[in-house]
Amino acid sequence: MGRNAKSRKPPGSDRKRPAPDESADHYVVGYGRPPMSSRFKPGTSGNSKGRPKGRKNLKTLIRQAMTANIAVREGSASRRVSKIEGVVLRQLESALKGNDRSAMAVIKMATQLGFLEDPDNQSSATADLSAADQRILEELLNRRSRARRR
Repeated sequence: MGRNAKSRKPPGSDRKRPAPDESADHYVVGYGRPPMSSRFKPGTSGNSKGRPKGRKNLKTLIRQAMTANIAVREGSASRRVSKIEGVVLRQLESALKGNDRSAMAVIKMATQLGFLEDPDNQSSATADLSAADQRILEELLNRRSRARRR
């Protein structure tokens, strides 16, 4: 067996160390054993200027902002919805008015949520696309691919 293969003890491990609760005159100050007077006192933080308790992190702030209610007009009526729902409704409204970018965004959302999958895989609660709807979807996808090539 080589010299490096033997297990080594850390330096000073052969010393007998007293427990920290022993009297200060028997306490040995050294690496990893600061003087008793400079240790953190029980109940006090090591980072007293850190984040205050109750402060919200970024994820919580974004969640609250996206789920806050706003008023949305639908025809002559007004109703309150979350901001994220309002964004989706506006995107869909814009797509229905003929905006190709909005239409592609709505189609992408529907695809990601699985609304445009094969009818065999869909539950009975979701409606199947008619032949006309399928043709419109294909036309939009073709338009998009032609626009990307330019």
